[in-house]
Amino acid sequence: MQNNQITISLNHKIINVNNITFSYNQKEDRLIFTINHLQIDERIDFFVTRRMLIKLLEAFDTILINYCDNGKLFKELYNNQKKLDINIFTDNKNIKNNEKPNNIAWENSMDVNELDFTKIKEAILLDSLSYKITNNNIKFKYISNNKVLAISNLDINMYQKTLSSMMRVIPFISWGISPKILD
Repeated sequence: MQNNQITISLNHKIINVNNITFSYNQKEDRLIFTINHLQIDERIDFFVTRRMLIKLLEAFDTILINYCDNGKLFKELYNNQKKLDINIFTDNKNIKNNEKPNNIAWENSMDVNELDFTKIKEAILLDSLSYKITNNNIKFKYISNNKVLAISNLDINMYQKTLSSMMRVIPFISWGISPKILD
């Protein structure tokens, strides 16, 4: 997911985030939020547990209802997209059933093996995510071990786009979560 509005604090240095990639690690049974997957020295991976995801979805729903016209853009995007297939590659050489992927302007499908190939550090467990809304912007703080590791600033529309993309990788059935949780 392309987005130049996000920054991350790593080793007391503020790093501009060029992209966010959402994936599911079946072995760990966790979502992974990968920031800057192609920039090895500026990359960070956050593990997100089922329990944390449920808390996040509750907060995300509150934001959608109170600040995003009841999630109008999110619902339109989410309802019109297909679930991501982990077999889709960004170079389109290995498209399942020889179909074109359902890419959306701000998204690029990629092979999860490519994410692993560029990974040099272990993922960090996301313990908490706090947010503050000012005007039409949302500032998120990503917290692990009582330390703020990343900060992102999204406008309302980019927040809804980002959320719709994240929702595509959630293992709803195996985690006992309704795909319509944010309706």
